[in-house]
Amino acid sequence: MELSEVQEFLVLAFGTLCNSSFLFVPLPPNLVGSENQTNRPDFQRMLRDVQEGKIRAIVCYKLDRVGRKTTDLLRLMDFLEKYNVDLLICSNGINTASDFSKIFIQIFAVIAEFERDTLTERITDNMMELAKDGRWLGGNTPMGFTAQRVTTGSGKGKSAYSYLVSIPEEKKMVQRLYILFRTNHSIQTTAKQMNLEEYRTPSGAEFNASTTRLVLRNPIYCTADRRSYDYFIDHEGNVFGDLLDFDGQHGLSAYNKTDQEKFEDSDSTFISPKFVQTVESKPISEWIIAVGKHEGFISSEHWIEIQELLDAIAEKYNRPHRKTNALLAGLIHCPCCGKRLNVISESDRWTNGKPRFKYVCPGYRKKTCNFKAVDGVLLDEFIVQQLSDMSDEDSERFKEILEIKIEEVMEQSSTTK
Repeated sequence: MELSEVQEFLVLAFGTLCNSSFLFVPLPPNLVGSENQTNRPDFQRMLRDVQEGKIRAIVCYKLDRVGRKTTDLLRLMDFLEKYNVDLLICSNGINTASDFSKIFIQIFAVIAEFERDTLTERITDNMMELAKDGRWLGGNTPMGFTAQRVTTGSGKGKSAYSYLVSIPEEKKMVQRLYILFRTNHSIQTTAKQMNLEEYRTPSGAEFNASTTRLVLRNPIYCTADRRSYDYFIDHEGNVFGDLLDFDGQHGLSAYNKTDQEKFEDSDSTFISPKFVQTVESKPISEWIIAVGKHEGFISSEHWIEIQELLDAIAEKYNRPHRKTNALLAGLIHCPCCGKRLNVISESDRWTNGKPRFKYVCPGYRKKTCNFKAVDGVLLDEFIVQQLSDMSDEDSERFKEILEIKIEEVMEQSSTTK
């Protein structure tokens, strides 16, 4: 966000007033913003200049232009204090050279974060309300569609919304993918066959298991009719609209399908922050389902049939992403409800040089079980260590097991006689 001429003048004037012996140099407009530090290269460059002693003071117009999170701001203050650099906030008249100002920064930071969280919550609630009307709320358009924006009314009554429009060539591709999977019942085989038939994703990439599964799982292709209505009602989905709206012509719109969390990586530093994001599918009971304004590609009968096939495959072959190498995948069950634990990979996160993952109870998301997750790497290493200790001929545990086995053999022998 670029500063106006008045704001820039106030910043320079305030900085000069607080530190008249310093030369203040305007920094690039993309230095500040609401994004995390990894997407602010000029911010990182400024921090490196601080380390090298090139900067004596940093002046900004408002506190929230430096950082929107209290934790980030406090880390920045500690960092600047380490290198004897002052932080001057023009709009609040704050100068960290004064200990009194540091207290105000912490108070203002908490208030700013609260306002940001409140605004985010309001936006999310508003988006969910719009979703109930079947509108397209933005993001990456699914395969087979493009987004078009429509404006209605004029003046103060002017409004606009987006909806999906089918692309004939991609529509045929999606329908072909569904046909192949219904025939061979294999995600990998379907992806290979799509590539052999020279189909490519909208980005030009070949089909793989992940892409194929996403298309097969997406309810946006399913026709909205009585059958699909009953399916989501039976699965406790949040279905909006009357049954009469499910006319068998339009497709479904589903929102709130995934839960995304961002973590700071273990080797992240303040100068070079690294974050990883995990995406976990939510149960249908948390989805918002409505009739969309777009065309349905796949009949509800076939779409539901494929969901049942995918569920059966997931239950039978509950294996992790191949890079996790989870030792207990498909073998370990929840200690609370007894369900088989799923393996959830944490992309680009590592523990002791091994890809990080969790064993997660599927009942936790459905709120039918309180057991959330266990660290997969630590549990696997514990199991391996226990097996190793048991196999050690010099270990006490091995001797105990051996003595028990000898007693059992002796008892069996005496009983036979």
